[in-house]
Amino acid sequence: MTEVYGIAPGMEHYGCLVDLLGRAGMLGEARKVINEMPFRPDVGVLGAFLGACRIHGNIDMAEEIGRQVIELEPNNSGRYVLLANLYAKAGRWEDVANIRKLMNDRGVKKVAGFSMIELEGTVSEFIAGGRTHPQATEIYAKLEEMLVRIRDLGYVPDADGLLYDISEEETENPLHYHSEKLAIAFLGC
Repeated sequence: MTEVYGIAPGMEHYGCLVDLLGRAGMLGEARKVINEMPFRPDVGVLGAFLGACRIHGNIDMAEEIGRQVIELEPNNSGRYVLLANLYAKAGRWEDVANIRKLMNDRGVKKVAGFSMIELEGTVSEFIAGGRTHPQATEIYAKLEEMLVRIRDLGYVPDADGLLYDISEEETENPLHYHSEKLAIAFLGC
C-alpha cells in the first residue's frame, strides 16, 4: 500500500483487515495481524476481532480480547454483553453471571440499540419495541405483514444475540421488533 499508493497503513486500515479476516473465519490470521501491527491496536481493532470471535464461536480467543476491550472501554455495555452472549451460547452460565456482576459492580447498564433512517429530509429513530413514532400503529402492522411473509419463506430468527435462556416462542418478540426491522417496515408504510 505504501509503495503503490504512497499511503502508510493507519489504525483504520488494520481494523478493516482484522474485520475482513475475522468475518471470513480466518481468526488466526486476524490475530497475527493484530500481533504484528507496528503500533498498539486500539479498541476498534480489538472490537472487530471480538465480534469475529462471536460470529465463529471462538470463546478462547474472545475471552482474552474481551478482557482487554472491557478494560479499554469499561463503560461500553456492548463489550460486556457480547462476551456474556458468547458464554451463554456455550452454556457457561457462571461466566454469564460473572459478567453481569462486573457490569453491576461498575454501574454499567445495557444500552438499547437504535436505528435511524432519513426519508425525504426527515430523520426517524427507532428503538427495539419502541412505539413513540407518530406512525407506530402503521409500522407495526406493516412489520407483522412482513413477518408473516418471511416466515412463510422459511425465516427463523437468530437468537444468538439474546443474553438469557428463553424458549423459541419467546425469541420471536424481541427479535421481530428489532429497531432495524421497524425502520424497514417504516419504509413500506
